[in-house]
Amino acid sequence: MSGSGSPRRFPTVVGFPTVAGFPTVVGGRTIAAAAMLAALVALSPCAAQPSPPAGSADGAPAGTPSGTAVEADVLFRFPVGGVVSAGPAIAAGRAWLLSDSKTLYVLTIEGVAIGKRAMAERRSAFISCDAYGRAAVSSGATGIALLNKAGREVWRAELGAAPSSAPVFASDGRLFVAAGSALRAFAPNGKRLWSTDLGSAPGTAVAVGPGGGPAIGLADGTALLFSPDGGPPAAASLGSAPAILASSVSRLAALLSDGRLLVLERDGEALRPVSGGSGGSGGSGGSGGSGGSGGSGAAGAAGAGEGAPRLGSGPVSLAASPEGFYALGTDGTLLAVDGDGRERWRNSIGSVGSGAALAAFAGRVVVSSRTAVRSYGSDGSLYRTLRLTNAASSPAIAPSGAVFAGGADWILYAYRFERALVAGDGPAVASLGLEAVDAAAAEESRWSLAPYDDDAVMRRLYDIEKNVESGTIGDEATASSLYSAAVALGRLDAPFGSGASASGPAPSGPLPRVYACGLLGAMGLPRAVPILVEVFERDPDPAVRAAAASAVAAIGLDPEGRALGAFARAAEGRLDARSAGAVVDAIDGLYRASGALDDRSGLLALVRIAGGDYPRELRSKAQRALTRVSRNE
Repeated sequence: MSGSGSPRRFPTVVGFPTVAGFPTVVGGRTIAAAAMLAALVALSPCAAQPSPPAGSADGAPAGTPSGTAVEADVLFRFPVGGVVSAGPAIAAGRAWLLSDSKTLYVLTIEGVAIGKRAMAERRSAFISCDAYGRAAVSSGATGIALLNKAGREVWRAELGAAPSSAPVFASDGRLFVAAGSALRAFAPNGKRLWSTDLGSAPGTAVAVGPGGGPAIGLADGTALLFSPDGGPPAAASLGSAPAILASSVSRLAALLSDGRLLVLERDGEALRPVSGGSGGSGGSGGSGGSGGSGGSGAAGAAGAGEGAPRLGSGPVSLAASPEGFYALGTDGTLLAVDGDGRERWRNSIGSVGSGAALAAFAGRVVVSSRTAVRSYGSDGSLYRTLRLTNAASSPAIAPSGAVFAGGADWILYAYRFERALVAGDGPAVASLGLEAVDAAAAEESRWSLAPYDDDAVMRRLYDIEKNVESGTIGDEATASSLYSAAVALGRLDAPFGSGASASGPAPSGPLPRVYACGLLGAMGLPRAVPILVEVFERDPDPAVRAAAASAVAAIGLDPEGRALGAFARAAEGRLDARSAGAVVDAIDGLYRASGALDDRSGLLALVRIAGGDYPRELRSKAQRALTRVSRNE
């Protein structure tokens, strides 16, 4: 068995020394006693393979501070064939990890194995998860690959340089990654949307900022916030190099290398500290005003942040919560500020290593390192402590309250730690609503003599196609999506004064509507799926309906199950052969991209087509797709 060659020892969790080596959870009032017994704990022998604790002993539940040491439940053990070298990363009810046996594992947070994949390397520079159960991993020194829920590759991209940090996912699944001096955006299906040169080396990891676009700090002391579609960013010069960024729905927090914590908001083309953040420490926890800082441009941002709360040491971690933001320093200072950047409280929790991390939830902030996991209330009260030994990976906490850690004995351990936790809302990308589509159609009618003419529409669609194919759609993505949606839905308006428009879709010819569906699929953004479902269910032409189904397959995501539901309803009757074939391909494509059909509507549609009154070739095609999906192939 391949591995690191280190002795195989289990990670124990200790507080009060009950049975040597057994995991315990220590309540908030036991810290002094635990310190006095530290020497005794250090000398306690560790069993080679302990049996799991029987359960929680006497002590307060995870919702209240406790003065009693209790044994921590081991929820499950999962053998991984080597030391955990990347992860565990927790998202969408799944845990992802890579062991140094060159094997990547995907399992539910309840311990059920989902996928297993042989990897070319023992390590991955990152495992980043999206909201749909998928994950991005490094591919070689300069590449990136997206894996579906089952661990199978969906797409990969060569970046030309090593990623400077782990990529991040927007709410709609688009991926942002910095490599070299470039920042790139990819659609969930791997289509490159845009790329921009940053002009300076990245100084922070990429974060998802307000509005759902990427935010990044540069080594020259600048912070940049882009829209999801790229274009010119909002910028601020902060007077010190940003070290870490984190974002709430509407605010961007920057933890600087000099220890200052600034909370910023977008003001046109500038980022400015909100007014509450310049008042120094000791402010109340309430929500204050959110006006600009009074300075102009980047220089104003740097000056207005001089009175911001400051850590007394180097920055380690930063996290957003519904209550505001939390920052952690190397000397163990845990700092809490409200949404306007005013200090709420600070605690000294003892020295932490450089690998420590924060995870914030409603009413809780969790500080984790390889030696301990602690949870604090929103008022700074210590609630729970797990002390880890022999952990080979940094622990991670799931919203269920379970803590996951890889042991030196080649086993992933899951411990019961906290109550169920609720994360705050994060930044979100705006959807495509019918009102916005109609507004785009109306705007087009003001500038075109024949906005619904087939030839005029096709010329406009060809221009959009060039930008999509070249990966330069960028800040025109939303406008192009709205126009394509208006065409696909046949909702283009007649110019004012041209008389009554003909009934039926406009443009009337099927070719522009088919082409528009194809462009929405090629752009790869799931916000177009509700539009395509509308086209599939309402367009009178079979070719357009088939194109809408194919476009859903090209996108590869059906976040709300609308497309699968529409396919199942359509298959209740007899579809034309072209539409039925497109439905089979769409369901197969959605499965390959996601790795699972959590909505059984897709299976139902395949069953109906496979057993329906269709040509033999089509029925066989549906049967093959049904076999692949049902067997998780």
